Amino acid sequence: MPLSLSKLEKILTDRGLLPKKFFVINDLIVYIEIFSIINTEIFMLYIPSKYEIAISPDENVYKIRYINISEDGYIPDDYAGEPDNFDIEQQYDKIDIDNDIDSTNNRDIAEYLEENYNHPISLKDISKDDKLQLREIFRQLRRLKFCVQGLKYKICIIFKNYMCYIRRDDTFEAFIAPNLQGTLEIKLIITLDLETLYEKIDSLSTDIKTIRKGIYRVLDKNQTKNLRNIEKMLEQKNDLAIFSETILRKKKQYASYLDKLEQLLTDLSKSEKRIVEKIINVQERYSSDTTVKGLHNDIEKSHKLSKLETELSNINTVKKELVTNILNIKAIHEDLSLKIDKIFFENTVMIDAIIKNFSELKLM
Repeated sequence: MPLSLSKLEKILTDRGLLPKKFFVINDLIVYIEIFSIINTEIFMLYIPSKYEIAISPDENVYKIRYINISEDGYIPDDYAGEPDNFDIEQQYDKIDIDNDIDSTNNRDIAEYLEENYNHPISLKDISKDDKLQLREIFRQLRRLKFCVQGLKYKICIIFKNYMCYIRRDDTFEAFIAPNLQGTLEIKLIITLDLETLYEKIDSLSTDIKTIRKGIYRVLDKNQTKNLRNIEKMLEQKNDLAIFSETILRKKKQYASYLDKLEQLLTDLSKSEKRIVEKIINVQERYSSDTTVKGLHNDIEKSHKLSKLETELSNINTVKKELVTNILNIKAIHEDLSLKIDKIFFENTVMIDAIIKNFSELKLM
């Protein structure tokens, strides 16, 4: 459905809304950055694919390319576990703007891109530092989405020339505008689609300001809450040395058990060897000595062999029990050692990341 850009611009400017930047794919507008002279709010207007608004190249027109990420916003190698959505939802409250809320979704931009732009950028083509920043942005968007869940207004975070969006169906997408001279500052921008613009045109500026303030309140509340959680964790730091020492003692105890059991196994093997040698000697003596004959001597030979074989059988029984115990203790020792190594290594990496994150506060 072709639409007139001039008509849209007139509707916007008549209400103090000034289009500042146009983001296009194949010369069709996908997003418009709009500035409100009423309350200085900036928001992004999404043009659904069924409304075709063409625009000629200009200094305020930027071509964008889709970045190939998963729709749930996850990027490979997220460095830490993510809480369940339920837990996040309890922390990131929905925002009430006293308007009718309609979750009706129209055709999404993913379809538009599939039809009109088949060259998405792979994450492999993005620098390591930018990829790390994009990970953090999407981790943040996955939390913030609960603030606008069910609203027709969504959120976009812009970093440099990367634009990361929550779609109308609460999935995620990202674009890069190669010619956009972005900054290192991270920007949070409210988004809405063209149909919502027409529906909410009279309350638009107020709604956007209300949502932004609501998000700030949530972030302030969570800063305080997260600080308390960090302080509680730090209170347990003295216990870490105790836990570590306890685990070390336990591992040394297992190692000591293994040494003793393995020494017993060695001693039994020596005893087994001596008995086998005695059995061979008895057999050789009674088979080679022609003077030793008769029923009495056969009984004597059988008695000696029986006694030695009983001893050998007992040793084998004890050896089996020892081997079983050695294998069990080895398994417990190895499992404990590997798990502790994993826990301490991962915690060290995460604590290092925490320290680096908090060091950034000094620069703000």
